[in-house]
Formats: sequence, structure tokens, C-alpha cells
Amino acid sequence: MKMHSFQHYSHDLGMAVHDAWITAKVKSTLAFSEQTRSEHINVKTHAGMVALSGRVKTHKQCEQAISLARSIHGVIDIDASDLQTHMVPPGSFPEAPNAEESVENRPQSSAKSDDEWR
Repeated sequence: MKMHSFQHYSHDLGMAVHDAWITAKVKSTLAFSEQTRSEHINVKTHAGMVALSGRVKTHKQCEQAISLARSIHGVIDIDASDLQTHMVPPGSFPEAPNAEESVENRPQSSAKSDDEWR
């Protein structure tokens, strides 16, 4: 193996290990933070650039996830363009993504009155 190839390979390996460390550190920081603990946030790192994706409940949680990731040593920049805020008004039920039936075609509530159960 030529020396140049070995140096290139070792540099790439070192970068991959560094990215894996950053990913693990960001994931654990998000998992142990009270603000983002229950959220499903995916983390990918490439050359120190961290990409966050998934859904959070509020815009504030999105900002907190970005801030927490940015606080990790070695993070160069954050891409949170795929981190979506999913707000559900109180008393409503969230729709599943890619739901096949629309709201107009949904059958009325199947709850029976007390008289129908007897």
C-alpha cells in the first residue's frame, strides 16, 4: 500500500470515528435533556456537520435541540431543516402522515349512546 493511500485512508477513518463520537454525544445530550427527552430526534453527522430530523411538539423544543447540539465540542454547524414542529390543538387528534382517508370521508364517531348498549 502506498504511503499516500494509507494517509488518505487513516484520515477518512479518523473523520468517521470523530463523526460517530459527535453523533453519540448529541444523541445522549438530547436524550438526557429534560426539554427534549421524550422527543424522537434523529441525528446524523458528516464532517462535523450535524443534521437533525424528526418531530418535536413545539418550536421552543426545536430551538432547544439545536442549541444542545451546537453545544457539543466538534460540531461545526447544524442543519435542522428536517426537524419538524408538530403542534396539536388541545382536544383534537393528530392525523397520521400519509393517511389514506381524508377528514371528509371519515365515518362519524362509533361511540354508542347508553341506550344502544343495553
